[in-house]
Amino acid sequence: MARTASGGSTEVLKHLHEYLDEHFQTLHTHRQALQPTAPVFALEHDLNQDDLDLLSNAVRGAVAEGFDIRHRTWWLPFVVYAAEIGYLYTGDEYWPLFSQKTPGWERDPQWKIDNNRKRIKQWFQQFAAEYGGIKPEGPFAKNFSIIAWPITHAIMPADLQRQMAQLLYEARAVLTPAMLDDPHILGACLASRTGGYSDRFQKFCSSQILLGHIAAALLSGDDEESPYLVQSALVRLLDDLTDEHDSRNWLYQARRSAHTVRSSGFLPTSTSSVPVERGQPLSAVSNPKLLLRQEANGWCPYLGLPDLTTLQAENSQVSEELRRLRPKIEGRHQPFPRGKLLYPGRVPLTAWPRPGVPIIQLEQGSTQVNELIAERCTITRGPWWLFRKQSGGQATEVKGGIVRPGHEYCLVGRAGLSDPALPWISETVILADGVKAFDVKVPHTLSEEEITQLAAAGLSVVSNVSIHPVGLIPASWDGEGAAEWMAGEPALLMVSSTQTTEKCSVRVDGGLPSLLEWPAGSQQLVFALENLPVGTHEVHVALLTGGAGRPFVSGSLAVTIRDPHPNLEENTEGAGIRLFATPARPKLTEIWDGRASLSADGPVGARAELTIVLRDEADKELVRQHHPISLPFDDSAWTRLAAQEFRRGKLQSAYNEAEICEVLVSRSGVGFASLSCERGFHPLRWVLTKERNGGHTARLIDRTDGACTQVLLFSVENPLLGEQQDTRLPIGVPESGGMLRATSGHASAAIILPPNPNWLRQRPNDHPTIRCTGTPILDALELIRGHHRWQDADLSADPFSYRQRQLVLDAITTALVSLTAGNRWAHLERRRGRLSAHKRADMLDEMQKLVGEAPAQRAVAHYIAGHLWQWEDSLPELREGLSEAIGPIAADTGIGDRRVAAEFLLFLASTPGSLESWDEIEREKFLRCVLLSPVLIRAARFMILGTEDLREAPEQSTIGGTR
Repeated sequence: MARTASGGSTEVLKHLHEYLDEHFQTLHTHRQALQPTAPVFALEHDLNQDDLDLLSNAVRGAVAEGFDIRHRTWWLPFVVYAAEIGYLYTGDEYWPLFSQKTPGWERDPQWKIDNNRKRIKQWFQQFAAEYGGIKPEGPFAKNFSIIAWPITHAIMPADLQRQMAQLLYEARAVLTPAMLDDPHILGACLASRTGGYSDRFQKFCSSQILLGHIAAALLSGDDEESPYLVQSALVRLLDDLTDEHDSRNWLYQARRSAHTVRSSGFLPTSTSSVPVERGQPLSAVSNPKLLLRQEANGWCPYLGLPDLTTLQAENSQVSEELRRLRPKIEGRHQPFPRGKLLYPGRVPLTAWPRPGVPIIQLEQGSTQVNELIAERCTITRGPWWLFRKQSGGQATEVKGGIVRPGHEYCLVGRAGLSDPALPWISETVILADGVKAFDVKVPHTLSEEEITQLAAAGLSVVSNVSIHPVGLIPASWDGEGAAEWMAGEPALLMVSSTQTTEKCSVRVDGGLPSLLEWPAGSQQLVFALENLPVGTHEVHVALLTGGAGRPFVSGSLAVTIRDPHPNLEENTEGAGIRLFATPARPKLTEIWDGRASLSADGPVGARAELTIVLRDEADKELVRQHHPISLPFDDSAWTRLAAQEFRRGKLQSAYNEAEICEVLVSRSGVGFASLSCERGFHPLRWVLTKERNGGHTARLIDRTDGACTQVLLFSVENPLLGEQQDTRLPIGVPESGGMLRATSGHASAAIILPPNPNWLRQRPNDHPTIRCTGTPILDALELIRGHHRWQDADLSADPFSYRQRQLVLDAITTALVSLTAGNRWAHLERRRGRLSAHKRADMLDEMQKLVGEAPAQRAVAHYIAGHLWQWEDSLPELREGLSEAIGPIAADTGIGDRRVAAEFLLFLASTPGSLESWDEIEREKFLRCVLLSPVLIRAARFMILGTEDLREAPEQSTIGGTR
């Protein structure tokens, strides 16, 4: 054995290398035969503790001796050693931990340390090539190109094991034999369920192959050898996982469910060619639902939004784009806030969805993700839609188009279709463009002619047989043809027939039929479908005669088994209090600096308590504050509360140390809701320290590989020009504040620095200087980039950093508007900047005149001036208003789609940094239109400043002589 080796570190390393080489070669060959897709991990070294201690001492000895060419020949022990340190990794910086465990590692010059780090990566790459070692993938590997190797080969660092056990427990109800047999499928399923977990765990799970192989190994049976991990590594993981009570229980339940799935399987299905007798294709779990709600002036259509993170199993980009981009809903003019599709919900439609247009898309989403959403999220094709009326003024779509005598429905059809000519069908009001609606009161008996007329609208009549759920209340039931259950719940169904029968044939998904004996003398038969996998299934029932065994009547039901996804459980319709966020899962920094908003729903007028808790990295509570609120609690109320509390007092003093912010809303007897916002696991992060003299120093936590990290300091006085800083030393913060921005490959981190309050008091009127030296188009693009850098940077806890950032953002926006709007407007901007807020409203008439002199331009300005008092400070309302206003000049400017152009112009006139994410070609096209037709930006800026000034103006202020 390796532990019998003697001599210096070189000799020991040689023996260890030879032993490990033989072990990993054998493991690789064995795994290829057993499970060809399963990779090898360096942590699968199978060394006992004595051997491992010997290896660690030999590596440390080699480092102490100088880590020269003699040691580099025997590299396998270094790979194992680095993976063992990866197992201890807790999300902090890897290399300081490596140095702590390896004395002498950092005594060399920085260039040599960087070379040694790269050499370790090269050895892991060699390990992957020679022994089938796993290769890091996903965002973590992208941002941490070196340390991703030892951390990935550590299988699962200790601090993530509890979350892994919880994930397996929560997914136990959706396990299938296919998942347990294929780690790729299992990994994709599990990765789609990590939205509520820590940021670092989500990044770990982004490597779905790694996640799947670990999960498959942990779910293997007690008496069987796992094809995915050597027994010693698996036992090590299981021992560490079961040290903690909750983890032990979670893992036991998950393994028990996996054993049940293996031993029993699911109801067999068949590829039988028996056709499924439905007029519409089966709906998918991810399909939205059409609903109607009776309101005072008619039926209002709604779209029930599904939780689309389930699509992540097919494309790992889905979750990230759902969080970052705004969804567009066909039938609504305005896009929704970022993150809206991360939760299920219900949204009103103003127009009926058009045929052939995807019902849901993401603004500027990737082609692959939008195509997947378009394919997986569909509604009934039409041209007729049937809704069964229910109590409470609601109507649920019956997708099978089945009407039952004696029931009431609402029938919706596209405009232009012939009206059904039946006396018990009358037209009603629907509050949506493009369709018409009818009230349908089906009589208890129908003639053949009436049935024929219904068939012309795609409707069929069923009277002598019905299939409906019984027992455990399903998650959803449309009253006729479709029901939903959560995975793990039995689908208990009842077949009712008014005719005598002796047998019932049940067929699932077109498979082989099962014959059930009909209870003698009964009109009902109850049966259960257990262990159906997640998805939508066709349950076809046929009633048979006793003699010939031929079906005399049949029916079908769409049974959907839904994933009990954590995202769905957090905000259910029945909750007394619900807490919503935009974006749906905000970071601590987004909550802190106002880029995220919260709202709470609950009984109108009820008093509740909102609690804010800050916790550190060890989950220790730093501060807790309570605030009485009234429900419902909207975004604007949150904004006011955040402005009052976040940048002052105890919360401010604890912010720099905080890693988690918990927001809780509760009321005894009503409900409870909570939201946890992490700072997040980032490759780069800034930490500010306050010095005794009142100043600050900034230190960069660099979790990347460090070799290519660059830091620029941008001053408030000259906010577009950055000065290079030494990344290894603490950086003194200038008295005026500023912004520090660190970049390393694809990773970046920026922070707004706090100014010295004494400096601010001495120079209250100092303003940033913005210099434009290139062509107008290049200068405009640079100003957009500069605005984005300052806008996107994190705020420090100091309240004055917010003031300095706003000063810079206003200066950049004014410079950009002045660049594009012309000299006279630029002069107006400078004069306006010197006025106090209550005097600025006096300039509205002058602004209106400067928009333009041509008759069409004056019409634009007049329209805006006449509506300033009516517009709220919301992008959708302003966009619609500007789109209407620029109508008289749109054709002459070449801007194309007025609504898109209006949104661009409003961003350009208020928050130009938001345009950094726009399509480059479209952004440059609009910029050229603005430079050729400055009236566009002047109109948008007049709208932005006008609404702002009127909100702040005294009550007697007027524009154009009118209030």
